[in-house]
Amino acid sequence: MDKPLYQKIIDDVIHDINNGVLEPGMKIPSQRSLAAHYHVNRTTVVHAIEQLKSEGILETKEKQGIYVADNNWSKYIHNNLNWQNYIGNSSSANNQFYIREINRCEFQKDIIRLSTGELSPSLIPNDQFREIIQNDWDIQLSSNYEEPKGNILLRKQIKALAEKRGINCEVEEICITSGALQGLKLIADGLLIPKSKIIVETPSYINSIRTWHNIHSKIVPLSIDYIKTNINSIFRENEDYTGSLFYCNPTLHNPTTHTYSIEEKYKILDQCKRKGIPIVEDDIYSELWFDGQIPKSMKELDDTNQVLYLGSLSKTVSPGLRIGWLIGNERVIDHLADLKMQNDYGASSISQFIATKWLENYHEEHIEKIKEKLKRSKQIMEQALTKYLADLGWWKPVEGSFYIWFRFNKRIDLKKLFQMALGEHILIHPGEIYSDKANDSLRFSYSYIDENDIESSINKLRMIIDRNKLV
Repeated sequence: MDKPLYQKIIDDVIHDINNGVLEPGMKIPSQRSLAAHYHVNRTTVVHAIEQLKSEGILETKEKQGIYVADNNWSKYIHNNLNWQNYIGNSSSANNQFYIREINRCEFQKDIIRLSTGELSPSLIPNDQFREIIQNDWDIQLSSNYEEPKGNILLRKQIKALAEKRGINCEVEEICITSGALQGLKLIADGLLIPKSKIIVETPSYINSIRTWHNIHSKIVPLSIDYIKTNINSIFRENEDYTGSLFYCNPTLHNPTTHTYSIEEKYKILDQCKRKGIPIVEDDIYSELWFDGQIPKSMKELDDTNQVLYLGSLSKTVSPGLRIGWLIGNERVIDHLADLKMQNDYGASSISQFIATKWLENYHEEHIEKIKEKLKRSKQIMEQALTKYLADLGWWKPVEGSFYIWFRFNKRIDLKKLFQMALGEHILIHPGEIYSDKANDSLRFSYSYIDENDIESSINKLRMIIDRNKLV
């Protein structure tokens, strides 16, 4: 005979606990949702829950709900490992709400990614990668570990690339990393101490990742507007900045695309020099400057080796290649390279091989090609913003990279807009990802979305705003 319906619920709960789907300390679904799932009335669900509670398998927490009991004495339960105790006590916090949702939704097939900060798959040069592998695979490829600072041939190519940016360095002052993000992680682990102050311009990409949030150093946010207004006196006169650093993205900043003038860059350098504060310059977008000469980097202007320079191929060539680099004082680079070997023994030797050949033979032509495509997509997005959103907000002229930083004129519920846009299969990046004070802003990106979807997506966003009276 078939089991009673309430017994089916009991068996499923026990099965899920023993197979790790439900763990001690986890909340079970509501009675309403269980009733709907099993196509039974709530009385049947209550009967099942009461029996599970009598066996010590479930417990009620007052005003919170019903949870899997945190005990190991029930004869029916064989899996009592409480992973939540490990997760909850970890020093590494989860990503903020928006980032978790973005990571969850980005790869759903029907999602239109209106803000994604990476190149479209159509702009990734996979044919050239294939050509590199086919033509040169048997000549110089090694899949062994590389030396601590990275493949010497790749470092020579990066030295040549840096010289085109006006940066004079030696190969021993270059360390290859698994993307610029690993460079940030190495700096955090290798150079910062608990009393450090990490001075960060805001809004900033650095606020959207956890790289520098797990250490005990104090993060000091300074808005870009504040820095520009107080360009002659950024730092407090009587404050101790021992062991601190200044992180900035001074050319084609993410998310705002702001670029400091050369005079402002000199003044920031001078003040950091007087305070003894090293600068971490994130310069991963500058090659995507659309028209004319790329503005000078701080590293180029630096005559005392106080700048640690971050570069990467992730934004210009391929995020999956995972190739970035640090350029700086040789003793610092030696130290960070040693730390890198302790962590992961270095970036993929195969990726380093491909990147070496790429920089030697393909890079310049590729950059010119994708800049033209990005400029066209940028123009399409600006036209759509002008048509559908210009009466609600504004943005500054865009001189390169991927982004348009849109600011609303009036207060708007961005969390509600984010959720409602997701309901319409549109993924956006609210400004709060980059600063808790940017709750009036959105970061748009024209680098990933198909240009044929740009206008319709922004039109749909406007309809969501109007339909729900969000402004």
